[in-house]
Amino acid sequence: MHRLVGQYDSPFLRRVAVTMHYYGIPYERDVLSVFRNADQVAEINPLIKVPVLILPGGEKIFDSQMILDYLDEEAGPAKALTPAKGAERRAVLRAVTIGWGLAEKSVALSIDKNLHANAPSLQWRHRVRHQIKLCLDWLETEAAADGPWFFGAQLTQADITAAAAMGHVRFRHERELDWDTRPRLKRIYDAAMALDCFQAVPLIEG
Repeated sequence: MHRLVGQYDSPFLRRVAVTMHYYGIPYERDVLSVFRNADQVAEINPLIKVPVLILPGGEKIFDSQMILDYLDEEAGPAKALTPAKGAERRAVLRAVTIGWGLAEKSVALSIDKNLHANAPSLQWRHRVRHQIKLCLDWLETEAAADGPWFFGAQLTQADITAAAAMGHVRFRHERELDWDTRPRLKRIYDAAMALDCFQAVPLIEG
């Protein structure tokens, strides 16, 4: 059985867990926080980062994108959410990169608010909020006019990653989202949240 280390409130872990549910790959989970359980996480990953996927034979995969590559291999090319090669693969990975960046900036802003609540760097926060806006604007502009998904009718990893990232932004920094000016992203987000694989991985646990 695969073991997935981390919490669902991490958009990086959530995109992995959603993908595993979509592919029908079962897993057990070690619900560890990189803050509250830092020592335990460090024993698994010296970077003290999640997700970590531990394969049935004990091999560990640390980075979420590396995990997704492995899951695509396990699913096979007919079902993989990222095309195997060519311009289609590059297009999906380009959108995934922006979605991943959106998640990264949303998490960074959360950490800053928690650690530096009494002495914030307003210039740094402004920069991160601007990066969040730029990521959202790019995704809105590049998404297909007709849906439900980023590339139209076909669900890809771009949708899973972007929806996981937007879920984190919505949960932690809702004012940074403006659905009225981003109808394509709202369409993608709503369609993703209706999927069984997303409903199986709630952002808020318990």
